[in-house]
Amino acid sequence: MSLRSVINMIIIGTLSYMLIIFVLRISGKRTLSKMNAFDFIVTVALGSTLSSLLINFQRNLWQGIIAFCLLVFLQFLTSWLSVRFKLANKLLKSQPTMLYYNGDYDERALKKERIAKNEITQALRSQGIGSTDTVSAVILETDGTFSVLKKKADSEETLRNVE
Repeated sequence: MSLRSVINMIIIGTLSYMLIIFVLRISGKRTLSKMNAFDFIVTVALGSTLSSLLINFQRNLWQGIIAFCLLVFLQFLTSWLSVRFKLANKLLKSQPTMLYYNGDYDERALKKERIAKNEITQALRSQGIGSTDTVSAVILETDGTFSVLKKKADSEETLRNVE
């Protein structure tokens, strides 16, 4: 590796880093929020674009900048569309899935989502819950996390959009 290659990498790396910070700040919190499947794909693509930019010195810096900005714009556009149009939201994002409700495991949902019962009990333990008797529902959220609702009179309100 020549001195020129090292200097190129330092310059391109520094400019790319500043670009990432700038683009992520103007694109908003949604870009860095908990990820659904689409967000994960965009994040991997952004990382791949950055690594290509740093490693491939034949690639023009502006091509990398344009590719990076295009990915962030497309992520912004799809999240904008999914907030405003139900069809876009349905196509782009999954729905939360009820895995456990009032003492009963939904075996069909567990199989469909490939979740074992011991993963649910692990989620309960991580919430400090020692018994399913105190649990109203366990939901697999769109980002792959488990939400645990304790038995309370008002817990039904948050279950409106769960399958």
